Amino acid sequence: MKRILPFGLASLALLAAACGSGGGGSSSGALGQKSPKQILASAVAAAKKSGTVHFKLLGTESGKTESIVGDASGSDGREIITAGTVEIEALVVKGAAYVEGNAGGLEDQMQLSAANATTYAGKWISVASTDAPYASLTKAVTLASTLTELQPSGKLSLTAATTKAAHAVIGVHGGLPGGATKGTTGSATLYVSTAGPAVPIVFDATQTTSGTKETSVGTFTQWGKPLNLVAPTATVAFSSLPVPTTPAAG
Repeated sequence: MKRILPFGLASLALLAAACGSGGGGSSSGALGQKSPKQILASAVAAAKKSGTVHFKLLGTESGKTESIVGDASGSDGREIITAGTVEIEALVVKGAAYVEGNAGGLEDQMQLSAANATTYAGKWISVASTDAPYASLTKAVTLASTLTELQPSGKLSLTAATTKAAHAVIGVHGGLPGGATKGTTGSATLYVSTAGPAVPIVFDATQTTSGTKETSVGTFTQWGKPLNLVAPTATVAFSSLPVPTTPAAG
């Protein structure tokens, strides 16, 4: 399943920590004694230790808005993607993967033909480990994938202590996660809780490509809480779906 939001975010999960305490103090606490690199490492470690998170990602480009809402753990997860006429949900439970969406979502994200996307819209599709979309789908919804896409790159600096999503935080600012591609400029900031576990709270990034500006904002909540994901009971096997034929060259 391909990604929609800028920077490839979806996985993947941005966080507002339920493990951290709320409130907007001005002190950066113990994190204020650490370097940006050390704070980033502390945030990743705290997120992995928490194990689960609920997240919402919002991307904006040329007045168009795309969102991903979901839950992630080390092995399971769920994402609901909405972008214009595209609506699709990806679900991974105990190693089993499923997809359900409208016609636009199945055509855009699963590469079904328009006719087949209409036929299977609203039906859960089970994706076996031997099916082509399985690897990217299961990777996209897990916590590890999300954490990779949250980390600013290059030269890092710290913001002043502030408040984000009702949490006292300090931001680690740097380049785009993974580095900017040719022709693209931008920056990213990961805001980390300064009270309690140093989990990520908010991710904020902007990039400009060929004069077009894109923004991505993610918030994270419910760190460490059980996901309680349930697999659908009635599904259609992905391997049974009709494969579109490629028109012959004229």
